[in-house]
Amino acid sequence: MVKTPNTIMKKLFRNIHLWLSLPLGILISIICLSGAALVFEQDITQALQRSIYRVTPPQKGAEALSPEALIECIQKQASDSLHLTALQLSHNPEETAFASFRETGKKRLSIHPYTGKALGWTETYPFFQTMRKLHRWLMDPPPSKGEKSVGKVVVGITTLLMVFILISGLVIWIPRTRKALKNRLCVSCTKGWRRFWYDTHVSIGFYSTIFLLVMALTGLTWSFGWYRTAAYSLFGENPSASVHRVDKGKEKPRKDEVRITWKDAQPSAPQSMKGWFYAFHTGSWGGMFTKIVYFLAALSGGVLPLSGYYLWWKRTHKKTTAKMSARC
Repeated sequence: MVKTPNTIMKKLFRNIHLWLSLPLGILISIICLSGAALVFEQDITQALQRSIYRVTPPQKGAEALSPEALIECIQKQASDSLHLTALQLSHNPEETAFASFRETGKKRLSIHPYTGKALGWTETYPFFQTMRKLHRWLMDPPPSKGEKSVGKVVVGITTLLMVFILISGLVIWIPRTRKALKNRLCVSCTKGWRRFWYDTHVSIGFYSTIFLLVMALTGLTWSFGWYRTAAYSLFGENPSASVHRVDKGKEKPRKDEVRITWKDAQPSAPQSMKGWFYAFHTGSWGGMFTKIVYFLAALSGGVLPLSGYYLWWKRTHKKTTAKMSARC
């Protein structure tokens, strides 16, 4: 039988797909499933800490305090050891404001936008902390921000190779006939378990590929500096401009030195690119609908390697059994 260029290409991509997936499948499942667990972190956290994130306006049509007034209230209530660096506001009259400090990292102080009263510190639950460590560093976080660790490098390399796995899988998926196309877009539940898992792997893989590619390509900006530089430059932004340095010699920043942002505004320079990459990585760019889509896609990304292992084992076991039968 003469092999056509199309057959040779598909065999090449099938080998790439198989020999990258076998050693990396478990890691991809861990990264995707932990990522799925983080999709609704903010929604769940805000629901459990409602008093920190939501307020009731004192009266209909009441106006919130100005940013300058809020900064004065915050500095009166905060410890002298804390240095206010940013204030996040919201156009939603029922949402609180948040103050960020140099010494507290991602932990922020919730502020009543109408009275300036401190409502409490935001809290991250242990479950989400564990999922984040798994997702970003495989439980091996760097000693400090910006540094490397074995876990961070492994996640980065796995994510990079995952891009090739997804693209090769898409090439393998391309059907030859219209009938084959129909079969590859649906799942059969009446032809046995092997056919069920094969259809699931093929069809669900196709539906989730574009979203998994977006997650992988945007997630790489947190793994490799060279990739982040290239990605930002591709969209015409200088990554170094996004680095905001604070003079640690100052006691407290003046009001005009506190960065003021709006939660429901579009990301603006110099933080725009980082904001957009984060939004497209997490699915927050389109609200609850895109979060649900991303959750299902990440869940599929965690299941696909497992179904792939099953199909590979069944095929290998079948070949071994056939060889043993032939010898007998």
